[in-house]
Amino acid sequence: MSDKVFGIDLGTTYSCIATVKESGTEADVIANKESKFTTPSVVNFADPTMVIVGDVAKENAVIDPQNTVSLVKTLMGRTDCAITYNGERKSPEEVSSYILRKVTGDASSLINDDVKNVVITCPAYFGTLETEATKNAGVIAGLNVLEIINEPTAAAIFYGCTNSEKSQTVLVYDLGGGTFDVTVMRIEPGVITMICSDGNHDLGGKNWDNALMNYIAQEFCASSGFDGEFDEFAEQDLRIKAERAKISLTEASQTRVPFQAGDKRGQVIVTREVFDEITENLLNESLEKTDNAIAAAKDKGFDVIDEILLVGGSTKMPQVKDAIVKRYGKEPLICEPDFAVAKGAALYAANLMGKLKIGDGAAEENAIPSFDSLGAGSSGADDLNISIGGTKGSIRINIITTKSYALEVLMEDKKPMCRNMILKNEQLPESGEIVITKTFGTAEANMETAELKVYESDFLDEYYDIDEQCLLGTATLQLPGNLPEHSPIEVTFALNKEGILNITGKDVVGGNDITATLTAKGIMTQEQVEEIKSASKQIVVL
Repeated sequence: MSDKVFGIDLGTTYSCIATVKESGTEADVIANKESKFTTPSVVNFADPTMVIVGDVAKENAVIDPQNTVSLVKTLMGRTDCAITYNGERKSPEEVSSYILRKVTGDASSLINDDVKNVVITCPAYFGTLETEATKNAGVIAGLNVLEIINEPTAAAIFYGCTNSEKSQTVLVYDLGGGTFDVTVMRIEPGVITMICSDGNHDLGGKNWDNALMNYIAQEFCASSGFDGEFDEFAEQDLRIKAERAKISLTEASQTRVPFQAGDKRGQVIVTREVFDEITENLLNESLEKTDNAIAAAKDKGFDVIDEILLVGGSTKMPQVKDAIVKRYGKEPLICEPDFAVAKGAALYAANLMGKLKIGDGAAEENAIPSFDSLGAGSSGADDLNISIGGTKGSIRINIITTKSYALEVLMEDKKPMCRNMILKNEQLPESGEIVITKTFGTAEANMETAELKVYESDFLDEYYDIDEQCLLGTATLQLPGNLPEHSPIEVTFALNKEGILNITGKDVVGGNDITATLTAKGIMTQEQVEEIKSASKQIVVL
């Protein structure tokens, strides 16, 4: 196996892979076979022995919806089925593994080397279910997943924040194609400390596309007199042209969208002013989340945001930068937002493998990463006073919990309630694992087992009403069977830096340790992962 390491941004709408240069201080994005640096995260099941991933699959998403999966990242850990094809239920993990196989397979062909050792990124707000699903997708794809790290941390590494000699509080505003998250972190030389995070699974560039699609459709019908239903071909054409118009409006003040439905033809002129107006509510949703994160940071004593970093392709929309400057009075930094996460993940992967040139000093001050070796040209960020590259010491990441974890308990009146054990935005110790132990009493005498129902949520209250939608899973403790009522049982929650929860218990009376395996809804067993991995090897990915 090659000892090279890679960073993968497994995105909602586009995915990207990068690796560290021989210098050990910069990362390069690796193009796919179509000579593009990002690959649409869309999978089309062409036949039982082959799947198509990327642009071709995206172009057929509306025409062949029953065999095509888009936005699979939003399903990770939330369902056990993304699509049913050929009578078989395909999980989000399996579908995501084909995306990973596409980007790693293409990269392997281009660099003529194996792509095995990877760090994969996920949104900051992902909890145990989503994180485990992401890791399993990598395993099914045949990869050696070194670690799962969150996207804002990867972006901060790429931006070179860890190279700075000064301490600063940084806010990362990450608006991708299908998800949004905002994170506040404290950056010190070689150290990233997460402070708080927030996000929305269902907010991203796709929402801006949908708003623009609706506008174009309404204007076309009004001007052309078309009053029928769009067929799947017209709808697919509309979706593609709406996305292109959105991209065009990044640079132009207006754009023309030619369109045809039935026997009617016409064109719709979309101005940036109109586009901003019809999507203002979406932008405000992201700003409200940002306000919440800033308020949470202030509650922890971090009153001043020193820098704002923009990450994700959707932050290239001028309205984003303009709104942030207006609302927070600070010019944000934006540099290669489509590639920042993948590049940062690659640098972190090299750090894990000891490949960064430690001790040689940071990259030259004000140096900006270049795509010259890839033929992609400048990012247009020459005025950014940041440095990109290796660090003066190894990168240490101090993680926070991104969810609260609760145990279902019976109150004195026998009413079931959720009792939070671990709270969202708590700091993990340097060991990388937060361990919380609480003592509870058995509900009845002579209980042989105790069922622990575990909930994952954003709630911060010590106790809250049962919400089955937040149920993470159950763990069963085997008890001696001869314990009296209210016998003390210690329950320990241990959450690691990848967001994976383990549970143990102890019979205090007998002094016996009790092991419990959390059976989480939506998380595959190791046997299931290996079974899907073996079966999927027979499927060709194009």
